[in-house]
Amino acid sequence: MSNDDAEAAGGRPNKTGTKPVLDRQIQAHIGRKLKAVYDEVAAEPLPKEIMDLLEKLESRSKE
Repeated sequence: MSNDDAEAAGGRPNKTGTKPVLDRQIQAHIGRKLKAVYDEVAAEPLPKEIMDLLEKLESRSKE
């Protein structure tokens, strides 16, 4: 993406003098949406097979 394209997308110069591809507000919005999606996934229960494997690994490490 050229500097003109970055400027058209709302990019502003940063400390290094280069322009980000996306405006900080757009980056923040995308970040919030991604966090919401991953929070949902992280809240899902682990499958029984994974839980069984974790229990086996845990018992081995105690031995």
